[in-house]
Amino acid sequence: MVNYVNGLAPIVTVTGPGSLHHLTYESTVGGNGGVGMITTANEGTTNFLLGFSFNYVGYAFYWDGQGPAFWRISGNSSFIEPVGTSWEDATGIPWGGNEIQLGINVASQAAAAGETGGEVPVFFSADYFGL
Repeated sequence: MVNYVNGLAPIVTVTGPGSLHHLTYESTVGGNGGVGMITTANEGTTNFLLGFSFNYVGYAFYWDGQGPAFWRISGNSSFIEPVGTSWEDATGIPWGGNEIQLGINVASQAAAAGETGGEVPVFFSADYFGL
């Protein structure tokens, strides 16, 4: 699995102000999915460590901002890839998968998911933790 294997986790690095959007879908316990967002006004670089609930098997995210965004795995990996820019062209993480998928269309899942009421429990500032 790509997230949290041996202490590794996806980190999204963004440049400039904008919003990082996150979707959880396909609940294992019968609940609706959730759409959340965190916004940064930082003109420079901001890193976000992504976390995920064990109650879902589908996860996706995208960056809606002025500058580029890339994801990488925490640790010593030099591997980076761009982040999607909409729900029609999102970056996806299937539970139990061994890679992140680029360019997936999760617009219907996002439309069916509930808003998280402004709470975004899955985002952490990687800068705060020194990642």
